[in-house]
Amino acid sequence: MFETALVALDLSPAEVPLTECLADLERWGVKKLVLAHVVRVGWAQGAGYGHEPDLLDWLEQRAAPLRAQGLEVEAHVRAAGSPADAILALAAEVEADLVVIGSRSESRVTSLFLGSVARAVIQQTRLPLLLLWIEPTAEATARTCEAVCADTLRHVLLATDFSKHAAAAETVAAVLARQAARTTVLHVMTEATVATTPHWPVMAEAALRAIAAPVAAVGNLVETRTGEGEPAATIARLAAETGASLIVLGKHGQGWLERALIGSTAAAVCETARRPVLMVPSAASAE
Repeated sequence: MFETALVALDLSPAEVPLTECLADLERWGVKKLVLAHVVRVGWAQGAGYGHEPDLLDWLEQRAAPLRAQGLEVEAHVRAAGSPADAILALAAEVEADLVVIGSRSESRVTSLFLGSVARAVIQQTRLPLLLLWIEPTAEATARTCEAVCADTLRHVLLATDFSKHAAAAETVAAVLARQAARTTVLHVMTEATVATTPHWPVMAEAALRAIAAPVAAVGNLVETRTGEGEPAATIARLAAETGASLIVLGKHGQGWLERALIGSTAAAVCETARRPVLMVPSAASAE
């Protein structure tokens, strides 16, 4: 399913623990990592402009321990007016099937705020995108990285709204579940939905069992669960309560913005879940 992952790095202190998390992707089937940094050029040039050789050397240093663990690793530095466009262009060039971006809060007490580049990549990507949670300070990042992303397949939480846009995420989650110790398939019901369709809870339970069936068929531990409330907040809360190590959800869905835009539910989950989130566009497929 996933063989080549492009990892977008901004070379902040948080990128050291982020790269230390990448070896975990071997369990996802990833064999090749492409470490990429884009220097912004134009009217607001990035600090790295003119220092591309030094930046490439930094990436190579981060690549060395990953290569020692048996992964194939490439390092690329690009200069572009739009970092997001350059990241996605490079992803296409190297035939990546997964994009990885690190995200962190501005402080240890605030929620995560997606940076402009990360948000633009999420908005535009047609590839599955893994958002890794990183804490704000160098001291905190090492501990949190080890706790949050060292074992992403320990407990996979698939959040689905049963729409056509969630189908690709459901398929990807089923494939990842073959390596997962535990999988939870979750559907969040709003008061409006239940009021409009009183039998929705019963229908939802049946749909959840159907989605969970392929995972159960391979003998892995899987459970179904429903929640009530505002979708993003409920997903984040239940992920925390159950100790989920990875949230999988579709990029679009009922009430979410269509086409290439990230919707409010997906954005809110990314900004509040405080754990890795895998977003799967409806055009993505898994094998």
